[in-house]
Amino acid sequence: MRIGLLIVSHGSKDSSWVTLVDEAIAGARWPEGLPVASSFLEGVPDRGIQDGIDQLEAQGVDHIGVVPLFVSSGSTHVDEIAYALGAKSEPLCETDLEPFRTKAHIIYGQPIDDDDTMIAMVSDRLQSLGVVAQRDTVLLVAHGSPHMPFQTWWRKGLDSIAARLVEEERCISAAHALLCCDSLPDAVQQVLSKLDSSKLNEQVEQQVANDEGHERAGRAVVAVVPIFLSKGYFTTKAIPERLQLQSTSVRVSASAGSGDIMPQSLVTEWEGRILYDGEPLLPHPALSMWLEQESQRVLIRLEESLSNE
Repeated sequence: MRIGLLIVSHGSKDSSWVTLVDEAIAGARWPEGLPVASSFLEGVPDRGIQDGIDQLEAQGVDHIGVVPLFVSSGSTHVDEIAYALGAKSEPLCETDLEPFRTKAHIIYGQPIDDDDTMIAMVSDRLQSLGVVAQRDTVLLVAHGSPHMPFQTWWRKGLDSIAARLVEEERCISAAHALLCCDSLPDAVQQVLSKLDSSKLNEQVEQQVANDEGHERAGRAVVAVVPIFLSKGYFTTKAIPERLQLQSTSVRVSASAGSGDIMPQSLVTEWEGRILYDGEPLLPHPALSMWLEQESQRVLIRLEESLSNE
Protein backbone atom coordinates (compact mmCIF):
# COMPACT_ATOMS: atom_id res chain seq x y z
CA MET A 1 0.00 0.00 0.00
CA ARG A 2 1.20 3.49 -0.84
CA ILE A 3 -0.55 6.84 -0.33
CA GLY A 4 -0.18 9.81 -2.69
CA LEU A 5 -1.61 13.30 -3.01
CA LEU A 6 -3.22 14.89 -6.07
CA ILE A 7 -3.85 18.65 -6.13
CA VAL A 8 -6.38 19.69 -8.76
CA SER A 9 -7.07 23.26 -9.90
CA HIS A 10 -8.87 24.78 -12.86
CA GLY A 11 -5.96 25.70 -15.13
CA SER A 12 -5.46 28.31 -17.82
CA LYS A 13 -3.70 28.81 -21.13
CA ASP A 14 -2.01 31.79 -19.48
CA SER A 15 1.33 30.52 -18.15
CA SER A 16 1.41 33.20 -15.44
CA TRP A 17 -1.86 31.79 -14.03
CA VAL A 18 -0.28 28.35 -13.79
CA THR A 19 2.94 29.74 -12.32
CA LEU A 20 1.13 31.32 -9.37
CA VAL A 21 -0.54 28.00 -8.53
CA ASP A 22 2.73 26.08 -8.96
CA GLU A 23 4.53 28.50 -6.66
CA ALA A 24 1.88 28.09 -3.97
CA ILE A 25 2.19 24.31 -4.16
CA ALA A 26 6.00 24.50 -4.15
CA GLY A 27 5.83 26.68 -1.04
CA ALA A 28 3.99 24.02 0.97
CA ARG A 29 5.81 21.60 3.28
CA TRP A 30 4.88 18.05 2.38
CA PRO A 31 5.50 14.93 4.49
CA GLU A 32 8.81 13.35 3.58
CA GLY A 33 8.46 10.69 0.91
CA LEU A 34 4.85 11.56 0.06
CA PRO A 35 4.27 11.50 -3.72
CA VAL A 36 2.56 14.76 -4.74
CA ALA A 37 1.19 15.55 -8.20
CA SER A 38 -0.37 18.80 -9.39
CA SER A 39 -2.96 18.67 -12.17
CA PHE A 40 -5.36 20.97 -13.96
CA LEU A 41 -8.88 20.51 -15.25
CA GLU A 42 -8.06 22.26 -18.53
CA GLY A 43 -5.68 24.54 -20.37
CA VAL A 44 -2.35 22.98 -19.38
CA PRO A 45 -0.94 20.38 -21.82
CA ASP A 46 0.41 17.15 -20.29
CA ARG A 47 -0.77 18.16 -16.83
CA GLY A 48 -4.38 17.08 -16.92
CA ILE A 49 -6.05 15.18 -14.09
CA GLN A 50 -5.50 11.85 -15.83
CA ASP A 51 -1.81 12.72 -16.18
CA GLY A 52 -1.61 13.30 -12.43
CA ILE A 53 -3.32 10.00 -11.66
CA ASP A 54 -1.00 8.13 -14.03
CA GLN A 55 2.03 9.85 -12.50
CA LEU A 56 1.08 8.75 -8.99
CA GLU A 57 0.09 5.22 -9.94
CA ALA A 58 3.40 4.81 -11.79
CA GLN A 59 5.06 5.39 -8.41
CA GLY A 60 3.08 2.57 -6.86
CA VAL A 61 0.39 4.77 -5.29
CA ASP A 62 -2.86 2.87 -4.73
CA HIS A 63 -4.59 5.34 -2.38
CA ILE A 64 -4.93 8.97 -3.52
CA GLY A 65 -6.00 11.95 -1.46
CA VAL A 66 -7.34 14.70 -3.74
CA VAL A 67 -7.29 18.40 -2.80
CA PRO A 68 -9.56 20.56 -5.01
CA LEU A 69 -7.75 23.89 -5.21
CA PHE A 70 -10.84 26.00 -5.90
CA VAL A 71 -12.19 29.01 -4.03
CA SER A 72 -15.72 27.72 -3.46
CA SER A 73 -17.78 24.58 -2.92
CA GLY A 74 -20.24 26.28 -5.25
CA SER A 75 -18.02 25.61 -8.24
CA THR A 76 -19.63 23.05 -10.53
CA HIS A 77 -16.09 21.94 -11.36
CA VAL A 78 -15.58 20.75 -7.78
CA ASP A 79 -18.65 18.54 -8.13
CA GLU A 80 -17.92 17.17 -11.60
CA ILE A 81 -14.30 16.35 -10.74
CA ALA A 82 -15.47 14.43 -7.67
CA TYR A 83 -17.81 12.45 -9.91
CA ALA A 84 -15.19 11.78 -12.59
CA LEU A 85 -12.77 10.56 -9.90
CA GLY A 86 -15.38 8.15 -8.54
CA ALA A 87 -15.69 10.00 -5.23
CA LYS A 88 -19.47 10.31 -5.80
CA SER A 89 -21.88 8.24 -7.85
CA GLU A 90 -23.58 11.06 -9.78
CA PRO A 91 -22.86 14.74 -10.46
CA LEU A 92 -25.38 17.34 -9.34
CA CYS A 93 -25.06 19.18 -12.64
CA GLU A 94 -24.71 17.98 -16.23
CA THR A 95 -21.08 17.45 -17.21
CA ASP A 96 -19.05 16.42 -20.24
CA LEU A 97 -16.27 15.15 -18.00
CA GLU A 98 -15.76 11.43 -18.49
CA PRO A 99 -14.73 9.19 -15.57
CA PHE A 100 -10.96 9.00 -15.17
CA ARG A 101 -9.01 5.76 -15.35
CA THR A 102 -7.78 4.90 -11.91
CA LYS A 103 -7.04 1.79 -9.91
CA ALA A 104 -6.40 3.76 -6.73
CA HIS A 105 -8.84 4.34 -3.90
CA ILE A 106 -9.85 8.04 -3.85
CA ILE A 107 -10.63 10.37 -0.93
CA TYR A 108 -11.81 13.83 -2.01
CA GLY A 109 -11.21 17.00 0.00
CA GLN A 110 -12.81 20.44 0.23
CA PRO A 111 -12.10 23.78 -1.51
CA ILE A 112 -11.11 26.93 0.39
CA ASP A 113 -14.55 28.52 1.00
CA ASP A 114 -14.48 30.79 4.09
CA ASP A 115 -11.38 29.25 5.66
CA ASP A 116 -9.06 31.54 7.63
CA THR A 117 -6.79 31.40 4.59
CA MET A 118 -9.40 33.20 2.49
CA ILE A 119 -9.85 35.88 5.14
CA ALA A 120 -6.08 36.43 5.30
CA MET A 121 -5.75 36.73 1.52
CA VAL A 122 -8.69 39.13 1.15
CA SER A 123 -7.56 41.20 4.15
CA ASP A 124 -4.15 41.73 2.56
CA ARG A 125 -5.84 42.73 -0.68
CA LEU A 126 -7.77 45.39 1.20
CA GLN A 127 -4.59 46.69 2.77
CA SER A 128 -2.90 46.88 -0.63
CA LEU A 129 -5.87 48.85 -1.98
CA GLY A 130 -5.62 51.34 0.88
CA VAL A 131 -9.01 50.57 2.37
CA VAL A 132 -9.85 52.67 5.44
CA ALA A 133 -11.44 50.08 7.70
CA GLN A 134 -13.57 52.56 9.68
CA ARG A 135 -15.17 53.99 6.57
CA ASP A 136 -14.91 51.99 3.34
CA THR A 137 -16.98 49.06 2.11
CA VAL A 138 -16.01 45.95 0.17
CA LEU A 139 -17.66 44.24 -2.79
CA LEU A 140 -16.46 40.66 -3.27
CA VAL A 141 -16.80 39.61 -6.91
CA ALA A 142 -16.73 35.93 -7.86
CA HIS A 143 -17.62 33.82 -10.87
CA GLY A 144 -20.59 32.02 -9.32
CA SER A 145 -22.99 29.59 -10.96
CA PRO A 146 -26.54 29.93 -12.33
CA HIS A 147 -27.27 26.35 -11.27
CA MET A 148 -28.77 25.30 -7.97
CA PRO A 149 -27.68 24.36 -5.37
CA PHE A 150 -24.31 25.68 -6.51
CA GLN A 151 -25.38 29.33 -6.57
CA THR A 152 -26.65 28.99 -3.00
CA TRP A 153 -23.29 27.59 -1.90
CA TRP A 154 -21.43 30.42 -3.64
CA ARG A 155 -23.55 33.06 -1.92
CA LYS A 156 -23.39 31.36 1.47
CA GLY A 157 -19.60 31.24 1.36
CA LEU A 158 -19.23 34.84 0.18
CA ASP A 159 -21.71 36.07 2.80
CA SER A 160 -19.62 34.34 5.45
CA ILE A 161 -16.41 35.95 4.17
CA ALA A 162 -18.10 39.37 4.08
CA ALA A 163 -19.39 38.98 7.64
CA ARG A 164 -15.96 38.00 8.93
CA LEU A 165 -14.31 40.99 7.26
CA VAL A 166 -16.69 43.29 9.11
CA GLU A 167 -16.36 41.39 12.39
CA GLU A 168 -12.58 41.60 12.20
CA GLU A 169 -12.84 45.32 11.40
CA ARG A 170 -11.29 45.10 7.95
CA CYS A 171 -14.04 47.34 6.52
CA ILE A 172 -17.21 49.11 7.59
CA SER A 173 -19.45 46.82 5.52
CA ALA A 174 -19.17 44.14 2.84
CA ALA A 175 -21.33 42.53 0.16
CA HIS A 176 -20.88 40.28 -2.86
CA ALA A 177 -21.81 39.93 -6.52
CA LEU A 178 -21.69 36.95 -8.89
CA LEU A 179 -20.58 37.57 -12.46
CA CYS A 180 -22.85 34.79 -13.69
CA CYS A 181 -26.03 36.14 -12.21
CA ASP A 182 -25.78 39.71 -10.92
CA SER A 183 -25.37 43.14 -12.47
CA LEU A 184 -22.02 44.41 -11.24
CA PRO A 185 -22.90 48.10 -11.75
CA ASP A 186 -26.14 47.59 -9.81
CA ALA A 187 -24.22 45.91 -6.98
CA VAL A 188 -21.77 48.83 -6.81
CA GLN A 189 -24.60 51.36 -6.87
CA GLN A 190 -26.40 49.54 -4.09
CA VAL A 191 -23.45 49.51 -1.70
CA LEU A 192 -22.60 53.13 -2.52
CA SER A 193 -26.18 54.23 -1.89
CA LYS A 194 -26.15 52.41 1.42
CA LEU A 195 -22.90 54.13 2.39
CA ASP A 196 -24.07 57.59 1.38
CA SER A 197 -27.37 57.27 3.24
CA SER A 198 -25.67 56.34 6.48
CA LYS A 199 -25.37 59.18 8.97
CA LEU A 200 -22.94 57.05 10.94
CA ASN A 201 -20.67 56.94 7.90
CA GLU A 202 -20.78 60.70 7.59
CA GLN A 203 -19.50 60.93 11.15
CA VAL A 204 -16.77 58.40 10.43
CA GLU A 205 -15.71 60.27 7.28
CA GLN A 206 -15.28 63.42 9.32
CA GLN A 207 -13.32 61.54 11.95
CA VAL A 208 -11.05 60.03 9.30
CA ALA A 209 -10.59 63.42 7.66
CA ASN A 210 -9.41 64.83 10.99
CA ASP A 211 -7.03 61.94 11.60
CA GLU A 212 -3.68 62.77 9.99
CA GLY A 213 -2.56 59.17 10.49
CA HIS A 214 -4.76 57.95 7.63
CA GLU A 215 -3.35 57.92 4.12
CA ARG A 216 -6.72 58.67 2.52
CA ALA A 217 -9.38 61.05 3.69
CA GLY A 218 -12.65 62.04 2.08
CA ARG A 219 -15.77 60.17 1.01
CA ALA A 220 -16.20 56.47 1.57
CA VAL A 221 -15.28 54.22 -1.34
CA VAL A 222 -16.03 50.69 -2.51
CA ALA A 223 -13.11 48.28 -2.81
CA VAL A 224 -13.94 45.74 -5.52
CA VAL A 225 -12.07 42.54 -4.72
CA PRO A 226 -12.07 39.65 -7.22
CA ILE A 227 -12.29 36.26 -5.53
CA PHE A 228 -10.08 34.49 -8.05
CA LEU A 229 -6.86 32.65 -7.29
CA SER A 230 -4.87 33.90 -10.26
CA LYS A 231 -5.00 36.78 -12.71
CA GLY A 232 -6.85 36.01 -15.92
CA TYR A 233 -9.75 36.95 -18.20
CA PHE A 234 -12.20 37.72 -15.39
CA THR A 235 -9.86 39.95 -13.36
CA THR A 236 -8.28 41.79 -16.30
CA LYS A 237 -11.18 42.00 -18.76
CA ALA A 238 -14.64 40.92 -17.57
CA ILE A 239 -14.78 42.90 -14.32
CA PRO A 240 -13.18 46.10 -15.72
CA GLU A 241 -15.50 46.05 -18.74
CA ARG A 242 -18.63 45.63 -16.63
CA LEU A 243 -17.51 48.50 -14.42
CA GLN A 244 -16.58 50.62 -17.47
CA LEU A 245 -12.97 50.88 -16.33
CA GLN A 246 -10.24 52.34 -18.50
CA SER A 247 -6.82 50.73 -18.73
CA THR A 248 -4.98 54.04 -18.45
CA SER A 249 -3.39 54.87 -15.12
CA VAL A 250 -5.24 57.71 -13.43
CA ARG A 251 -6.12 58.79 -9.93
CA VAL A 252 -9.18 57.14 -8.40
CA SER A 253 -8.56 58.07 -4.80
CA ALA A 254 -11.31 59.56 -2.70
CA SER A 255 -8.85 62.33 -1.88
CA ALA A 256 -7.59 64.38 -4.79
CA GLY A 257 -4.37 65.27 -3.04
CA SER A 258 -3.48 61.94 -1.49
CA GLY A 259 -1.25 60.75 -4.32
CA ASP A 260 -2.96 57.38 -4.70
CA ILE A 261 -2.52 56.06 -8.23
CA MET A 262 -4.50 53.07 -9.43
CA PRO A 263 -4.18 51.28 -12.78
CA GLN A 264 -7.83 51.75 -13.68
CA SER A 265 -10.53 54.37 -13.15
CA LEU A 266 -14.28 54.43 -13.37
CA VAL A 267 -15.55 56.82 -16.05
CA THR A 268 -19.09 57.20 -14.73
CA GLU A 269 -20.75 59.13 -11.94
CA TRP A 270 -18.78 56.88 -9.57
CA GLU A 271 -15.39 58.31 -10.49
CA GLY A 272 -13.25 58.45 -7.40
CA ARG A 273 -15.54 56.06 -5.50
CA ILE A 274 -14.10 52.72 -6.69
CA LEU A 275 -10.87 50.99 -5.71
CA TYR A 276 -9.89 48.20 -8.10
CA ASP A 277 -6.45 47.06 -9.22
CA GLY A 278 -7.28 43.77 -10.93
CA GLU A 279 -5.04 41.74 -8.64
CA PRO A 280 -6.12 38.20 -7.67
CA LEU A 281 -5.63 36.46 -4.33
CA LEU A 282 -2.26 34.96 -5.29
CA PRO A 283 0.58 35.17 -4.62
CA HIS A 284 0.06 34.75 -0.90
CA PRO A 285 1.87 32.48 1.60
CA ALA A 286 -1.38 31.60 3.37
CA LEU A 287 -2.45 29.43 0.45
CA SER A 288 0.58 27.18 0.89
CA MET A 289 -0.42 26.77 4.54
CA TRP A 290 -3.99 25.91 3.52
CA LEU A 291 -2.68 23.27 1.11
CA GLU A 292 -0.72 21.70 3.96
CA GLN A 293 -3.75 21.73 6.28
CA GLU A 294 -6.32 20.45 3.78
CA SER A 295 -3.90 17.78 2.60
CA GLN A 296 -3.45 16.65 6.20
CA ARG A 297 -7.22 16.47 6.67
CA VAL A 298 -7.58 14.41 3.49
CA LEU A 299 -4.74 12.07 4.44
CA ILE A 300 -6.26 11.51 7.89
CA ARG A 301 -9.57 10.57 6.27
CA LEU A 302 -7.70 8.25 3.91
CA GLU A 303 -5.96 6.51 6.80
CA GLU A 304 -9.25 6.17 8.67
CA SER A 305 -10.88 4.56 5.66
CA LEU A 306 -8.00 2.09 5.44
CA SER A 307 -8.32 1.17 9.12
CA ASN A 308 -12.00 0.38 8.59
CA GLU A 309 -11.39 -1.96 5.68
